[in-house]
Amino acid sequence: MPPLTINLALSINRAGYKSTAPRQAVLRVVTGMRSPLTAHQILIRARRGYPPLGLVTVYRTLESLRDAGLVEGMDDGGPARFSLRDLDHPHHHLVCSQCGAVAELAPEPVLGFASQVRRRTGFRLQTDHLTLPGRCRKCAGRGKED
Repeated sequence: MPPLTINLALSINRAGYKSTAPRQAVLRVVTGMRSPLTAHQILIRARRGYPPLGLVTVYRTLESLRDAGLVEGMDDGGPARFSLRDLDHPHHHLVCSQCGAVAELAPEPVLGFASQVRRRTGFRLQTDHLTLPGRCRKCAGRGKED
């Protein structure tokens, strides 16, 4: 197993979950993701290494990874998508509510906004992860203006 997969497996063990073959198949997919995937997409990829894997196991594994703070979910009204959490850097996404495209957003605008909110209200926003729904350039160009 690659080092990142091993680290996730150890984190799951520390959280009280056993490292089973089905969970390891999901972990291999999660550590190799380049963009957020749905549980069904993870299932299809993980079955390449463990064909009897079921969707319920994928959801349970993702839930345990989320509980351990290692995976984050994005829910934009469609199927939830999951990504590996970068614990060293904030992770922000723009999600198209029409086509499902996902783009990463640099942390600076979010941190600037959080700073303004704090100055004006005293409220401290959690800025380790933010998902903003909207329409991508392609879909916005096809529809009427909001």
